[in-house]
Amino acid sequence: MTATAPQSSLQSASMPCSVYAEEWLSARENVARDARLLEIAPALRFCRYPVSAVLGAHELASIAVRGDYCREKGIEVVRRPTGGGALYMDPSQLCWALALSEDCTGHLELAEILERHGRAMVSALRDLGVAARFVYPNDIEVQGRKIGNGFAGRLGDRILVQGSLLITPPDAEAMLKILRVPTEKLSHEGVLSARQRLVSVEEMTGFAPDLARIREVLSQAFADAFALRLTPAAVVEVPEGDSSTDPSDEVRSADAMKAFVKTEGGAIYLAIESDPQGRVTQARFSGAVQFAPSNLFVRLGTSLRGCLLQDCGKALSRAIENIPEVDLLGFGVGDLQRLITLATARREQGVRFGLDREQANTLIVHNPHGEDATDILERATVMLVPYCAKLADCKFRFRDGCSECGMCEVGDAYAMARERGMRVVSITNFEHLQETLEGMRADDVPAYVGMCCESFYLKRHYAFEAAGIPALLTDITGTTCYELREEDLAYAGRFRAEAHLKLDVVEKVMRFVPRLPDADSAVVTHANSMAHTACPK
Repeated sequence: MTATAPQSSLQSASMPCSVYAEEWLSARENVARDARLLEIAPALRFCRYPVSAVLGAHELASIAVRGDYCREKGIEVVRRPTGGGALYMDPSQLCWALALSEDCTGHLELAEILERHGRAMVSALRDLGVAARFVYPNDIEVQGRKIGNGFAGRLGDRILVQGSLLITPPDAEAMLKILRVPTEKLSHEGVLSARQRLVSVEEMTGFAPDLARIREVLSQAFADAFALRLTPAAVVEVPEGDSSTDPSDEVRSADAMKAFVKTEGGAIYLAIESDPQGRVTQARFSGAVQFAPSNLFVRLGTSLRGCLLQDCGKALSRAIENIPEVDLLGFGVGDLQRLITLATARREQGVRFGLDREQANTLIVHNPHGEDATDILERATVMLVPYCAKLADCKFRFRDGCSECGMCEVGDAYAMARERGMRVVSITNFEHLQETLEGMRADDVPAYVGMCCESFYLKRHYAFEAAGIPALLTDITGTTCYELREEDLAYAGRFRAEAHLKLDVVEKVMRFVPRLPDADSAVVTHANSMAHTACPK
């Protein structure tokens, strides 16, 4: 690659930057060499990956990728030094790592570094004839479709930015088989197929990309953005036995109290183990998020050890205050405090509702105003049920309503709601959910109960947030659309496989939903309306 000196007002203060172009290494070798750049920063390295999965520095492999499938197919799963979510990698992408010293970035926060990096990508794409735009916090889009991204991490006094650009169309089918929950942004107007959500340089320009040219314009753009003077280099040497890319998750007790919170920066998770006296023995934060310092989650987990569960929030605040230059991208200390509250509440929920720890961990408490689970149940007047738990050949499968014929769990849920005089709605597609929640908000519904999988809640969190109504949701199991990689069919209300409600959990929490004053008349009205309903078969 021919590297030219940057022509910018920053040139007088530019720093020499070694530029490496290495291709066709394994995923493990690529990530290890990217990390090695930190020792020789400023440095820029381009590479390409075989089919593989690359985890963010702080997320759990068990959540991000389909481990069994990867092991069966011999697909590498590695962990990169930067935060964010898991990425599907294949030869269709040009990837790079840019290691910077603080002399290049000053006191810029991660968000500012990623924006500067992203706008440099936009500039380079413009030189290639592609009109792109930067989308906070780290994506590059063309006409609403994703073409590239970047992730950053501050490791000591060095910053590493890792990015990728789709050169040719990727293998979307392989991506959906490898990633457990694809991380591409979904539009609020509708879910496009995984392939339609992505676009490549080749598709936008109409001709085969010149990789040397793309590396050149990207290098120039990064040089301008960070005041670098480019110098071609040979290869990045990595010591043998480097294990920094190990993707394994630390084994946790099945008795851990678990919770998650969806934030603008990504989902964050917490698993807490405690002794019989309620003192924390282990605590682990994780998530597809970006922050500094890079060991923040480890330090926060350590700060909770030995604390009583009810004191964990205060302990976290003290720990944050004692860690200099904390930089959280897209989430805040309030989100971490909420996460602790949700996780430590599992013990009380188990005792209160008669749930074991595994069952308590499946509860999704949507509490926009800080409500606890008991308060939500006591105020609930509506139940939302997913259509995917109905029999595939039921005539009510793709419509609201249920004859309560006794042939599936949905009928049991309906019966429990009717006994309490609650309104029940079978959610038939995503637009129906939005319309229902909007109607409930207009009707001043105080709270509701429902059933959905964790993946759906994370993907569609904005709809629940927009409604602003407290909810207690119970997880569903079995052949969900996310496990079968048929989210688009589910979104449109055409998913045919049958999921299952955790009916044992639903029964236990519904005991705490009081009967409404007109419960008896509601049951009679429903019985009359269904008296002549034909068998759903």
